[in-house]
Amino acid sequence: MRKIAITILAAVLMLTAQAQKVTFNSPGIEAGVRHHLGLDANADIPQSRTDTITAIDLSGLGITDLRDIVYLPNVRTLDLSGNEITNVGPLNVLDSLCELNLKKNALESINLLAFSNADKMMVDVTANYIEDFSYLFDCIKCQFTLIGMNRQQKKDIPYLDVYQLYADVKDNGQPVIWYRGFTNMQETPVMVCGDARADATIDGHLNSIAIPGTPTGTTAVVLSCGALSDTTYIVPPANFVVKAGETITIETGLPDDYCVLYAYANYGNVEIDGNAIRYTTDNDVEDTIHFCYCLGETLKGFSRFYLNMVLLGDVNMDGMTDISDVVAMVSYILGSEPSVFNRTAADLNKDSRIDISDLVRILNLILGQ
Repeated sequence: MRKIAITILAAVLMLTAQAQKVTFNSPGIEAGVRHHLGLDANADIPQSRTDTITAIDLSGLGITDLRDIVYLPNVRTLDLSGNEITNVGPLNVLDSLCELNLKKNALESINLLAFSNADKMMVDVTANYIEDFSYLFDCIKCQFTLIGMNRQQKKDIPYLDVYQLYADVKDNGQPVIWYRGFTNMQETPVMVCGDARADATIDGHLNSIAIPGTPTGTTAVVLSCGALSDTTYIVPPANFVVKAGETITIETGLPDDYCVLYAYANYGNVEIDGNAIRYTTDNDVEDTIHFCYCLGETLKGFSRFYLNMVLLGDVNMDGMTDISDVVAMVSYILGSEPSVFNRTAADLNKDSRIDISDLVRILNLILGQ
């Protein structure tokens, strides 16, 4: 009977814990927890659900009060960047906390973290107003690793900090710039790419701007006062012609201090040679090279090259092999190269020369031989 009573009591206590509802003081933390758990605005949040959270993103939610952090007792990775936090004291109840992002808040001190019961903690303090970190390095209990100590701000000094900026290419080939950063300036930052200009939103979140046209060269984030923040290089998508079994080398046009990080093709073989990409395929199919490039250890962009297989004999590149190609071939052999002339399509016998033997072969193609 005693075992049965203990079992019943344990079950009652478990059901009571599961039924316990969490009441939040901070609308921002509540919104972040609901989003993380997939709960709508009217659903109850049981303590049993918040106890399961080990990593959560609460960035950019306007959080000022951290008292509700007590409802996340098992969290290990916590992103609080881009809020308005001034007091980190409530975080000391998180015994399991090991990764803490406090980037871009209103902190003038994080000394209270010295009383944390955690064993080790990596803390990103970039873009706050902290002048002294020495107190944390005398802690007996917790070992701290601080990131961004030298990237603090002064309240009376305007700043623009873009710490993530890279180019990408949409499926339709349009370049897009992705960026993330912080600023305390009233002026709207401007993204500049060649003749294209667009207002940028620097709010701590990852944002993007589509760049019209076919830009080349450097893209810059620039303040309205003209102060430069960061740059990245755009490699616009391009088309290349290749024939089966041929190896071509494609220059990306990246500056010397950039490098291609990885590259792969849907069908063919790809090798990286500095800032160039070598491509070979035995398949007579259209292909795409996808590649990524960086500056040092910083990601700077993605792009694509499109490979079109050569239609043998289509020397004027009109998509057909017909008598107009014969005329173009004769002109070329006689020393008068047409304005559009594809040497790869004209070299039908693949001997790296264009002569009468290739002309005979193109005639045979047209005659169906």
